[in-house]
Amino acid sequence: MLKIGMIDSGMGGFSVLKGLIEGGVNAEYYYLYDNKYHPYGTKSPNELVAIGYTNMQKLVEFNVDIVIIACNTLTSRAVSQLRGMFDIPIIGVEPPIKPATMQCENILLLATPSTVKSDRVMEMMHSFTNKSFYFPDMSKLANLIEENYSNKDIIYRFLADNLSKYKNIQGIVIGCTHYNFAVEEIQKIYPKAKVFSNTAGVVKRTQYIINKNKFIVPNYLAVKVYSTGNEIDIEKKYFLCDYLGLGIEFYENLK
Repeated sequence: MLKIGMIDSGMGGFSVLKGLIEGGVNAEYYYLYDNKYHPYGTKSPNELVAIGYTNMQKLVEFNVDIVIIACNTLTSRAVSQLRGMFDIPIIGVEPPIKPATMQCENILLLATPSTVKSDRVMEMMHSFTNKSFYFPDMSKLANLIEENYSNKDIIYRFLADNLSKYKNIQGIVIGCTHYNFAVEEIQKIYPKAKVFSNTAGVVKRTQYIINKNKFIVPNYLAVKVYSTGNEIDIEKKYFLCDYLGLGIEFYENLK
């Protein structure tokens, strides 16, 4: 039966997992909650390749059929190298810059500094030099969401302080899967702007890979979450189960 591995430094990838579940992608999911190295956004490219390689090895041991790197930073900095190291389909998450440029002139790119500076993102933006891009400092947001997922007031205040100076924004590109948990707060600041997230793109690509490889899809869902560092606290476990709308098996300190 189809096994799908997922990698993120924390809960951000759950927004991708939710999209897959809502998109009807049944599978046995193995989610590496790599809190040992959270946040990825502050790591160097070499560190990220090493982290990605270690986590890929763990997922290969689970005999997964597909791996989804549910993190924009890890995708932008390491996915090309990892694809050359492993003979398994690897799906990444890229900021949906192109669709944003097709509809908007003034665009906020919300991403970690590592993602913004990556060659792939710079290449995409240089293809649309007639558009205006703005890059707020979001280096603290992923960690803020990880620690205050149930206190949206703290997240809103951070966003208001860091985004309110940008005027006439028409499009907002979500360039970190953690930020999907803050879309409601972002829309309060820019109620008329269109928010672009790449979750739907990952679902579409995953379905394509499944059909292309004729993987056998089960008629059930199972989600197993493996933290690599400290135990995920009980409140967050309940939150994530409620967010997905199903039970999750949690395992701690994966070596």
